[in-house]
Amino acid sequence: MRRVHVLLLGVLALAASACRVDTTVDIAVDADGSGTVVVSVVADAEAVALLPDAPDGLRFEDLSAAGWAIEGPEIDAAGALTFTASKPFVDADDLPSVLAEIAGEGVLFVDVALEKSHSFDRIGLAPASTDYRLTGTIDPSPALDVFADEFLPPSIDFSRRATSLLGSGDELNLTVRVRLPDSEATDTGEIDGEAVVWEVVYGDEPVTLDARSSVEDILPRVWAMVTLLAFLLFIGLVLARLAGFVLAKLRTPKGRRRRDVRRRQHRAATRAEEANRPRRRMLRLLVVDVHGVLVRPTDPLEGLLLPLITAERPDVDAGQVRDLHRRLVLGRVSVEEFWAEVGLGPVAEEIETKYLSSFRLVPGLHPFLDRMQTSRLPVAAVGNQPRVWGDRLRRMAALDNAVASWMVSGDVGSILPEPALFEATRRTMSVDLFDCFYLSNVPENLDAAKELGMATGLFVAGNEPAPETEHTVVRGFEDLLRSRAGQP
Repeated sequence: MRRVHVLLLGVLALAASACRVDTTVDIAVDADGSGTVVVSVVADAEAVALLPDAPDGLRFEDLSAAGWAIEGPEIDAAGALTFTASKPFVDADDLPSVLAEIAGEGVLFVDVALEKSHSFDRIGLAPASTDYRLTGTIDPSPALDVFADEFLPPSIDFSRRATSLLGSGDELNLTVRVRLPDSEATDTGEIDGEAVVWEVVYGDEPVTLDARSSVEDILPRVWAMVTLLAFLLFIGLVLARLAGFVLAKLRTPKGRRRRDVRRRQHRAATRAEEANRPRRRMLRLLVVDVHGVLVRPTDPLEGLLLPLITAERPDVDAGQVRDLHRRLVLGRVSVEEFWAEVGLGPVAEEIETKYLSSFRLVPGLHPFLDRMQTSRLPVAAVGNQPRVWGDRLRRMAALDNAVASWMVSGDVGSILPEPALFEATRRTMSVDLFDCFYLSNVPENLDAAKELGMATGLFVAGNEPAPETEHTVVRGFEDLLRSRAGQP
């Protein structure tokens, strides 16, 4: 065990009874059990004069190597020397070993122990506390030979000098200060500010070292009370729910109890399962797209309307026209408001007539519709357009009597491929969508219809190429008429 060489000054002071050396050991303990040991030595000028070397020649490499922080030595105007060494300890178990480095194992400090304990009232009626206790013995009369062999030169008659000093009583003083969190007075020490202090002189009898403190913390008590209240509230809620369940069960008439309700739900689920079993499809309604199956082009905005508007107003914002057209087919603006917004209000009637007259009927449309009337298979049309344009286009194409239902997005506030147009047609025609066949040349619309349970067909007119699709490919109305015998 290394020893702090600052005590060498005190031992050398034994060489003459007229010298005085005061040593202070300050033990400061933090709340987590760690802390710092500070050793301070003050020697008067006569003691300094007895040093074998000049004070500024003292070497403390061994202290630094042992982890001690050195301050000094400093010589004041009167020639007195002050020297301080400090070293931290990481926990309560580390404190005895740091104290042992001051003079050696069992020298000055004997059986030193630092204890830290916690106490907590389980029901939270008392505050939690952390208790600290530092115990041990201060022995101010160690065997002086332990210093002589290591620190004093052979020329000093150590035994004679030590014996003469024991009677002087005040030349070598030792003060021990212990600072614990909220320290309390003890039978062996006195409170000095925040520390418990013991003052001894070399040669005194051993002194019991006993310092205690207790730090209370109200926060755990608060949390304990909150937890207890939460638990009581939980128990109250459980009991209330249980009582409510029992009362509800007693008050519920026969036939409305949960068991009876579950039985009815089971029977209803069984009936629903039987109703959802695959059944033979019966073709009761043919649903077709207005744009792409009845008339072309499929995209009237890009194919007809936008070119007509830009021809009249080359400076028009195409993005604004597309946005206005979407609001128009959703029924959010009127046709008059649309033409006014694009700046064609004065010639709206002329441009609108030119626009609707530019649609081309798909070849074979009227013969096909006549055949459907003969077969008593109703035809319903769906399309993304305002009601005004839908009615005018229907009259201009002479389709009033050939099409049983003409459902447009402007009436329902929803555009294809959203399902609202199909649902509106189903309600109007009083038919199950499972018994409907939907014809379109837009794959997205077909996908939406198939999700609703409809049979679907991708309409391809003339020699148009057919994209890869999982839907039935129908090449013109003639192909549909040929397959009419085997229900699609």
